[in-house]
Amino acid sequence: MDFIIQVFAVFVMLGILSILIVVHECGHFLVARFFGFQTPVFGIGLPFGPHITLGKRWDTEFRIYAFLLGGFVAIPELGDETQMEAAYGAPVANTEDSEGDASQSSEASEENPMEGANAFGVPLKPFRKFPIWQRALVAVAGVTFNVIFAYIIMVVMLLAMGDPTSRTTVRAVVPSNPIAKEAGVLSKDILVSIDETKITSPESAVKYLTARKKTEVTLHMLREEKPVDIKLTTSPQGTVGMVLESEAGPTKYEKVDRSFVETLSVAGTRLYDVTEGMINGLGQMVRGIYMNVTGQVKKVPGEVSVGPGDVHGVLAVIKIGSDIARQDWSKLFFFTIMISIDLAIINLLPWPALDGGHLAFMLFEAIRGRPMGERAQGEIVKWGFVSLLVLMAVIMVNDITALVQGKLDIKKIEAEARKKGEKAREESLKKILERKAPSDESQEVK
Repeated sequence: MDFIIQVFAVFVMLGILSILIVVHECGHFLVARFFGFQTPVFGIGLPFGPHITLGKRWDTEFRIYAFLLGGFVAIPELGDETQMEAAYGAPVANTEDSEGDASQSSEASEENPMEGANAFGVPLKPFRKFPIWQRALVAVAGVTFNVIFAYIIMVVMLLAMGDPTSRTTVRAVVPSNPIAKEAGVLSKDILVSIDETKITSPESAVKYLTARKKTEVTLHMLREEKPVDIKLTTSPQGTVGMVLESEAGPTKYEKVDRSFVETLSVAGTRLYDVTEGMINGLGQMVRGIYMNVTGQVKKVPGEVSVGPGDVHGVLAVIKIGSDIARQDWSKLFFFTIMISIDLAIINLLPWPALDGGHLAFMLFEAIRGRPMGERAQGEIVKWGFVSLLVLMAVIMVNDITALVQGKLDIKKIEAEARKKGEKAREESLKKILERKAPSDESQEVK
């Protein structure tokens, strides 16, 4: 029975990933059609192996491929036209000379129609020259749809289940910055809100306080489950001398007692916080890998060392997501939001074959006044693809190795994270309590 549940959970995760990718491609497709780009094929699944043609509409052939993970939409006019012959299997009209005039390129495209079919067996029309802003909107549409989809899921989660919350507790008060201690704050107090702003994490408390330097605020606390209000004035740095942490335990959902319009606003705020956290996490990961590869000693106590072997991909997502689905299906809401935002962030990286790569070429064209030279762009695209394939190979090896070694077991991951987190917090707390001068609150929150 457990095996059947595991298999079902894996298929659920495969379905979620496929939906997110198809949503991304729908963004490209709809905006491309709106501006008149060619979209010869929209496929559900990876573009190889046998497929079923569902029909043709809007000059687009809709297909379902055998391997259903993901999806794609072919937009030849969005890519580098010098690569079209190799990519689409047919000679391409010379619509643009790398050193020529844009208006002449447009006339050339009309005089030299493309003959034959592309690699998908679908004939193409003569290429048109589209302005940079239209191409940029098509390129960024997929990312935009992923963000919109994540927002919709966030709204549904808030309405159906409530707001995921983890109580913020006072781990200790700092003798070197006695503002909170003298005002009556005690360790183990639960920080519910500051003034009228609800506190959802230690970071949200730090953000609120540091924005209000030398300002009187009211801390709304729970002490032994009884409400306590404490007024105090922040330091010139916006600190009060509290060490805060998130309360351990399973995720709890608090009913959203707001109007629908207010719920939409809360969903936007929550999504912004998630995105900000993921961008910060990505930055820390890149920094950790750089320090690991270059052999630098990490300088931040308790910071997790990240190396190339810690970078994972689709297989790890499926394994961890299926484990989450087995333990608590309600967590799939938040997991789906994170994956959707992650897809958006990754696709914006200025890497060839990603949306960010298209945008980088367009930015260069806008600054220079004409496109990059054909040979230079072709080399960048070629080596970009090669490096992307190498990265995918490394990630696949990491995923398989971690799976075989049991490192992708969600229970083990959570237990190890708790253990490392507790050790880091103890070390940080010890150093904070030993300080003799007021310090920045942001360094005290863990």
